[in-house]
Amino acid sequence: MRVAVVGGTGRVGRPLVEVLRRGGHDAVVVARSTGADVVTGRGLDGALAGCGAVVDVSGPSWLSARSPRDLERFFAAGTDRVGAAARRGGVEHHVVLSAVGVDRLTGPPLLAGKRAQEERARRGPVRTTVVRATPAHEAGADLAALTRTGDSALVPPVLLQPLAVQDLAVELARVAVGPPRGLLEVAGPRPEDLVDMARRTLAARREPLDLRASWRGTPFGPEAAGEVLLPGPRALLLPTTFDSWLLDVWVPA
Repeated sequence: MRVAVVGGTGRVGRPLVEVLRRGGHDAVVVARSTGADVVTGRGLDGALAGCGAVVDVSGPSWLSARSPRDLERFFAAGTDRVGAAARRGGVEHHVVLSAVGVDRLTGPPLLAGKRAQEERARRGPVRTTVVRATPAHEAGADLAALTRTGDSALVPPVLLQPLAVQDLAVELARVAVGPPRGLLEVAGPRPEDLVDMARRTLAARREPLDLRASWRGTPFGPEAAGEVLLPGPRALLLPTTFDSWLLDVWVPA
């Protein structure tokens, strides 16, 4: 199948393109660097023409400093453009990567954008699968880098069920070449504490940093406490544990 990957040069997009190509599919990278721009719509028709599916993994991460309203506009407009180009190109399946918790939390700006994206995709002209995923194993260290001031950083005491990006890429590829399925949740195999994730990742990378558990100065608020960001009972659990992933980032002494 010919599959377009919107955001195909990003953290999720790159391995997704590789997985699709290894599976014998024709993966089309949709990114500004390849001449297709979701923001302006330039090049989208050419990129999506003749594709059986389009997978949208584009956009800012959990760590985006943009406002909820800005992200709503970004995702809504981009999804409308992708959907319209997909219809003109004969695409039959539109896969959107969203986030677990989008229906339960209002605080993190990214979730406002993802809610808008889900709504626009479902109302769009192409049958849709929304894949809600938990954050990746890198989330703790990424958040520490965002909040770092000097030799210290703030990380909120959030409970997550993180996943490996490679596992997510494999699942997105499987979903893309299959029939539309409505809504799916995917997550890592077990819950982890975000502060502990950050501390252990930085230790594995041998990056000394004083971590402090706090809600202040992070994308999360106290409403994210408890099990709010854990997946539901019907979620597909992907195999790679945080412990296993950590072995790949360990820097020998």
